[in-house]
Amino acid sequence: MAFKQSLNRAAKVFSSRQTQDAMPPASVSQVMTREVLSVYPSQSFAEAVGLMANRPFRHVLVIHPNGRLAGVISDRDLLRVMGATMDWKEKKVSDVMTQDVFTVSPETSLSIAAREMLARRVNCLPVLYDENNRCVEL
Repeated sequence: MAFKQSLNRAAKVFSSRQTQDAMPPASVSQVMTREVLSVYPSQSFAEAVGLMANRPFRHVLVIHPNGRLAGVISDRDLLRVMGATMDWKEKKVSDVMTQDVFTVSPETSLSIAAREMLARRVNCLPVLYDENNRCVEL
């Protein structure tokens, strides 16, 4: 669904710019979500559940205190853990997050990002701003 929302956002940007004779968006930076939720690996899984339950996001980035990306928690991760584990409230974010996450930079072309999302069957592409895997808020 997040991928579909990103495509819809890109289409809106394109259609609004088309009347101004502007070029369609070409890079991730032109359509990415800038308001990103994040948690620390050491936070409780229950906190992540509460955070996502009260917001329309389907993914939360897991960020180390130094700003480096540690992983991602998705709504599917929440359901999987809560359905399979009786003591899910005792778990930490680091116990359930997806660690091996495909990422892009703000300069990545939309065509490459879309191709990778489809090929990898993912709905979330964290945007990293430097070679140290840091996610920086704009």
